[in-house]
Amino acid sequence: MISPMKKTFKIFSIATATVMALAMYSCTDFLTIYPTDKVVLEDFWKDKADVDGMVANSYKNLVSDDFVKRVFVYGELRSDDVVETTNIGTELKYINNANLLATNGYCNWSIYYKIINNCNIVLHFAPQVLEEDPDFTQGDLDVVRGEMLAMRALCHFYLVRTFRDVPLLKEAKIDDSQDLNIKQSTPIEALDFILQDLKEAENLVLPSGAYNKETYNKGRFTADAVRAIRADVLLWKAAFTQFQNKSNGAECYDFYTECIDYCERIIADRKQYLVDWKKKNNAGTEDDPIGKDPADALVASYPLETHPINMNTASSHDETYVKIFTDKNNRKESILELQLDENNNHNYAICAFYGYEQGQTSMPFMASSYLGKKGADENCLYKGTTDIRRASFTDQHGPEEDVFPIAKYTTRLTRTGTASADGQAEYYNTNTDDSRRRYYWQNVILYRITDVMLMEAEARALRADSIKNDLPEGFKLVKAVYYRSNKAGKGVARNDSISYSANNASSLQELVLKERQRELCFEGKRWFDLVRMALRDGTTTNMLNIMVPHKYESNQSAIKSKMASIDALFFPIAESVLKTDTALVQNPVYEKIDVISKN
Repeated sequence: MISPMKKTFKIFSIATATVMALAMYSCTDFLTIYPTDKVVLEDFWKDKADVDGMVANSYKNLVSDDFVKRVFVYGELRSDDVVETTNIGTELKYINNANLLATNGYCNWSIYYKIINNCNIVLHFAPQVLEEDPDFTQGDLDVVRGEMLAMRALCHFYLVRTFRDVPLLKEAKIDDSQDLNIKQSTPIEALDFILQDLKEAENLVLPSGAYNKETYNKGRFTADAVRAIRADVLLWKAAFTQFQNKSNGAECYDFYTECIDYCERIIADRKQYLVDWKKKNNAGTEDDPIGKDPADALVASYPLETHPINMNTASSHDETYVKIFTDKNNRKESILELQLDENNNHNYAICAFYGYEQGQTSMPFMASSYLGKKGADENCLYKGTTDIRRASFTDQHGPEEDVFPIAKYTTRLTRTGTASADGQAEYYNTNTDDSRRRYYWQNVILYRITDVMLMEAEARALRADSIKNDLPEGFKLVKAVYYRSNKAGKGVARNDSISYSANNASSLQELVLKERQRELCFEGKRWFDLVRMALRDGTTTNMLNIMVPHKYESNQSAIKSKMASIDALFFPIAESVLKTDTALVQNPVYEKIDVISKN
């Protein structure tokens, strides 16, 4: 049997005498693939269209169902953002209940290595086109190289965060004679390689906003997208370093400093981007004036989209949420989005996890009661009533029953607390054709400006340099994100229930973690945030004490026992891969009595 990784490499083999049917690049859509006849490899890589076709193929795989589903499975479904319903499938149920087995289909990492190898092939062959086609310039090659390095880095980064010890695919696998068994790298080794890729890519890709189409500015790897990934990687390098050294993290100071520098560069760049966007779209009058409120002035000092809110009506409250978070693809605040559409690149992952697929009577996952409950105590994440982000979910049967369908990404516009005659909450689709399944074309946001702001706040809370005012500066970032979604309306006071203990780094770290959950819920971030915290702590105890009571009503002790080890926070390597790739070693927490014999 050929392993998933070997299958991935096999399709690019010269020994087969042909390459896969490649895409001809479209000048109107970099994700559109037009099939062509199979060609002999030696007759390929002759002109710019060949390069563009392979680049388009890489992006096409990035929005494949396999990749998009794993954004949520790996980054969200084990977190306290979501709870399962009776409609959950067996494999997802096992993951959700910490019953991970190496036979689970989501342990298959082949989509990542497929994309990585596709990138490597472009990196290997594209330079020779310079000599074949005068229309393919050095500038063209530089941009292509930058995009492929960034995409390779992103895929390796997902692998490290999910599986921890993973093989690094550094060169194109194009020949059957090449050794397909690659030893795993440690997380630090892998992250260092990823950072090298991103450092080179940053200087090669186009600046953010340089494309004349937003599908390109948001869907392709631009300078700000590369910087956002790099800032994220630096937080993980610090966490793994602290875990490896069993230290207090003092040696991670430079990692946090570099992360902060990258975040500030993005924030400065996005301010200008937002100015240019408003001019281009003649949208300067739609945002709130700064006014006399210091909170509004703080929000206005960052590149955040704002809209007037009339808190007297639920519908206008939700309309503001939709304008900022879900109204249209390629949002102003987005830095990198997976480009989905109603034609060729459907977002079936949203239907599979948060929404309805054809024939379903309920969605597999809903928001946890911790997110949905209203009140002012510590068991409620969204305190008070002014936070527009509560529209990320709705009360389907009323708040007393703790049933909270997820609305973010599904384009299901919710009227929080407004019930119809039969007691069901009103929710409806923003699309004009009134089809509730139209949310399969919503883009998936990988990085947005508020994510970057909160990454900087996290880095400042962890660096905690009093000379550089890290704690108050970090708190300003959190407040700006919070106040943007908690605006005072006509006759309604802003909920100011956000604070931290001054000069207390741990208090700010806790606040940042909560604000990231409020802002980024259901976007594939929460589980990774919890794992990063556990690595810094050197134990899962604090993480589990936070997460388990929010997610599980029963069997809490059993769940904590299953995830008592840091190893259990990472996925096992697929059993089928271990049987054939003899260089790989299974995550020790998943080793069974019936040990796989390696030949």
